[in-house]
Parts: sequence; structure tokens; C-alpha cells
Amino acid sequence: MHGDAKYLIRFLGGTDKRFVIPVYQRNYAWKIPQCQRLYEDLVKVIKMNRENHFLGSIVSFYNPDSFSQEYLIIDGQQRLTTISLILLALYHLLRAGIVSSKDGKLARKIYEEYLIDKYQPDNTKIKLKHIQGDKQVFQLLFDEKNIESIESCDIKTNYAFFRDKIKWGELSADELFESIRRIMIIDITLNHEDNPQLIFESLNSTGLELEEGDKIRNYVFMGIPPKKQTSLYKKYWSNIEEHVKNNLSDFLRHYLSVKQQKIPAIKKVYASFKDYVEQKTNGVTKQLQ
Repeated sequence: MHGDAKYLIRFLGGTDKRFVIPVYQRNYAWKIPQCQRLYEDLVKVIKMNRENHFLGSIVSFYNPDSFSQEYLIIDGQQRLTTISLILLALYHLLRAGIVSSKDGKLARKIYEEYLIDKYQPDNTKIKLKHIQGDKQVFQLLFDEKNIESIESCDIKTNYAFFRDKIKWGELSADELFESIRRIMIIDITLNHEDNPQLIFESLNSTGLELEEGDKIRNYVFMGIPPKKQTSLYKKYWSNIEEHVKNNLSDFLRHYLSVKQQKIPAIKKVYASFKDYVEQKTNGVTKQLQ
């Protein structure tokens, strides 16, 4: 594991780079209160002339099987998505002439440096790669003509929130971009010797408590090689989630109740699942010895 303090702009910038949200991660879940808090922090950076604003840690796993610089985001997708929404809204408003900048190339800089890889085909050029449901919405947002046709969801709602804030807010376009430039993160890159699941448990800092089902999904898929995760997710896990809808934690609690002949506490479903898996794995190991 290697960690460095750096400006978020440096983390996002550059060509031939992409950030992939693994299939086992939950969907984007920030609401207006989290977005409001972040925007207020960005305003304070300028109004109080702060040198920087610490956003938290972003934990990623470098994918050596990719030809590009591909990072699997273990922790930090909520913040990365939210900053990308701010940048996208600022880009759209600059391009439309609704807000202006002293730098005539700012819109192009935002778009080509931090949002896309301009050398990739149109269907793959967006740097931030979400899981399937969020992926479609995020892609559609890039073309303003699609916005009205997008069904209501957190990504669309938060984009509209930031668009209004930029249009009518306290900061000019240049001030907002300068504020974003001062955001700092701890960039933690894992290697093959690290245990992503244990690190995820200790460093998760999205501000939104994970459901027990979310923790179990992460636990299961973090133990699978990245190149196999998508196919196994589509073949097995997505079918479970489709049938249980928003009741994954309850379903897994009932599953454990049947398997263990005892009902785990609601807040201990994840811990019970880990114990169950470790017991089963240990049993298999002993049979093989």
C-alpha cells in the first residue's frame, strides 16, 4: 500500500487514465445535504482564503491487466462522482455562456483534462466508469440535450443542484475552479499484497453508513480477481439483487437464519456472514488436508 497527499486535480488529470467503480460497489448515494455541505466548504476556501481543503482518502487498486492507467476505486466513489458533477455543470455553463471566465480555455481544460480522455472513442472516453445503472445516467448527462429525458435519480438531482449553485451562487466560475484546485486528498494505491476488504472496512469515509448487504457484496467480490468480477456479478449477484429489490440485507439475514439455524441481529448480518464463510472455508481446507 502506498499513500500520498496530493491535489485532487493531479489525481484526476492526464490522458489515458480511467477510474472504474467495481461492479460490487453500491450506486451513487449522496443527497442534497452532502452536496450542500461540500459546496459550502468550497465557498469557504475562497472567502476565507484557505490554502486547501481536505476531502478525505481515495483508495484505489491499480489494474495491471489494462492497457491504460486504470484504477479500481475501492473507497471514494461518492466524492469522485460529486466533484465530477460540479466540473461537468461548470463546463456546461461556461460553454453555454451562462457564466464566464477570464480564461477563455477553461471550459475546454475542464472537459479534456478532468472529465474525458479525448483520444478514446466516444463510447469509452468518459474517465469515471460507474456501475451499470449509474453509468447510463452519467453518460447521458454529458450531452445537455439528454438531461430532460433522464429519470429522476441522485446523479441528475445533484447535477441540477450544482448547476443552480454555480449559476446563482456566491462564487464566480474562476473562483469555483480555483477552490476545486485547492482540494487535497490522500491517494492510497493498493498492491497485490494488500487486503482490499480490510482496508475498505477501516477507511470507508463517505459519510453515509453502508447497509449490511452492501458490506457483504463488497466482501464477496473483493476476494475475486478483477477480471472475473463483472462476469460473476452479472451471472449470480445481479439476479439476486433484481429479485430482492431494495431488501438485500433482509434477504441475506433470512439466508443466514436458514443456514445457521439462528437469526442474526439486524446490525450484525455482515459479521455473521463473515463468520459463516470463514467456518465453511476452514471446513473445506481441513477436508483437503
